[in-house]
Amino acid sequence: MLDEAMEGLRSAFDTATKRTADAIGNSRSYVERAKLRSKLNEAYRMLGMAEYEAAVNGVSSMEQINGLIGRITDLRNAMSEVNRSMQRVHGFYCPKCGRESTAGDIYCPACGAKLPE
Repeated sequence: MLDEAMEGLRSAFDTATKRTADAIGNSRSYVERAKLRSKLNEAYRMLGMAEYEAAVNGVSSMEQINGLIGRITDLRNAMSEVNRSMQRVHGFYCPKCGRESTAGDIYCPACGAKLPE
């Protein structure tokens, strides 16, 4: 009887440990996505500033603009990878903006991008 009780406690402990590990992993994914989103927004802001300065001053800063476009592409790819890993665990996320969507959505409710099937 004591062995059964101990086995029940071990099973409950193992379940709690797995759920805690899952919650920590989920939190890390959300934090990583938030950091990427912040970096992406900053890169878009900088790109806008560079384009504005080029237009107003008539000075081409294509090297800076191309560098920012490359950075934005890299950040978007990293965001897509985080979203894919979260989708495997949680459900459906837009590959473009990262917003959570429901299983029946065809287009993202936030940005309008077509969602993968």
